[in-house]
Amino acid sequence: MGDLLYSFTDWLRSTPLTEFALWISETSLSLWIQTNFWAIPIIQVIHILSIAAGFGAVLMVTLRIFELAGTDRTMAETERRYIGWVWGALLVLLLSGLGLIIGEPVRELINPIFWIKVVLIVLAVIVSLVFHGKVMRRLAGGGAVTGGIKAGSIFIIILWCVIMLCGRWIAYAPV
Repeated sequence: MGDLLYSFTDWLRSTPLTEFALWISETSLSLWIQTNFWAIPIIQVIHILSIAAGFGAVLMVTLRIFELAGTDRTMAETERRYIGWVWGALLVLLLSGLGLIIGEPVRELINPIFWIKVVLIVLAVIVSLVFHGKVMRRLAGGGAVTGGIKAGSIFIIILWCVIMLCGRWIAYAPV
């Protein structure tokens, strides 16, 4: 795995991303973030709190699917209650993530773990849209929770856990 990541990093360094990252690092916003020692930690705190809010909402829907929480509500009520938290958290994650990229563009854009995380986030959003779109409509219409629905909800939770692990791993991957 280490050789694969090293090869991926080498390849990333040979792309125009390196020049792009260096260009971003010279912009006034990037320089401001870099010179204010508190900026990156504050952006990271906002990012982490948004992860907690979004993941907590996804977890609550999954727990409702397994009838471990919120059983006094229907699936439709549970979905309506938490879906705003998920999308709001994703919006704040996008904005704070852009702030982190602008603040440390070389560390992020030349990091293979960052790109793995980005691909997994796109996958998670697509899977969640499909899952929650089709499954939640079916369950809201009175359909039963099947093993496939439970497996899909567990897959989404695992996917978000891997995304969080990648986010943490970015700090330790050599670039």
